[in-house]
Amino acid sequence: MKVAIVVLALIGLGLSAPQPRKLFHEHFEDFMATILDEAGHDMEHLLEHYIEYDEFQTAIDYIRTNNFKDLVVEFLENDNIDIHFFLDLLNEMLDTVQKRSRHSTSGKDFASFIEDTIALFPKEKLSALFNQKIAEDEEFASAIENLKSAEWEAVFSALWENEVFKAEVDTLAANGIDIHALLHEIIAIFGQ
Repeated sequence: MKVAIVVLALIGLGLSAPQPRKLFHEHFEDFMATILDEAGHDMEHLLEHYIEYDEFQTAIDYIRTNNFKDLVVEFLENDNIDIHFFLDLLNEMLDTVQKRSRHSTSGKDFASFIEDTIALFPKEKLSALFNQKIAEDEEFASAIENLKSAEWEAVFSALWENEVFKAEVDTLAANGIDIHALLHEIIAIFGQ
């Protein structure tokens, strides 16, 4: 009987041990897998057409520079987000692009590409995945709750008042990258 109690106690202890937590970029990968499963081919096709436009190419050329990488790392390295994962993912996507025949697009610049890409997202599935993660993953729910808090809103507002940040946003804009379109895409990736 004592052996059975000890075995049950060990099983209980094992089951109560902290479970490995999922990193933020692993949650992001879940959302991207949903997007790529549903719209990956169409997004790839769209990118192949946008790559022909000089306005879009200007933004892509800048994204590939160390200046862009340094800018992104500078502002996001303290947020416990593996920003190098996202930069590598972006570069991998850009390296696979091949030029093909022109296709109908809503514009020629990077912001238009983002909006056209968002239009391809499986919005209902992303929203369902978001709701599932909120319900099932306490840390994900906490991270999202923190991003919606008054404290985060104050930090975000202060960021837009920061002269250094505004200069970086201007640099991005001068290189064809609309920060508002990027923020819209981030929200859309999470089905919101």
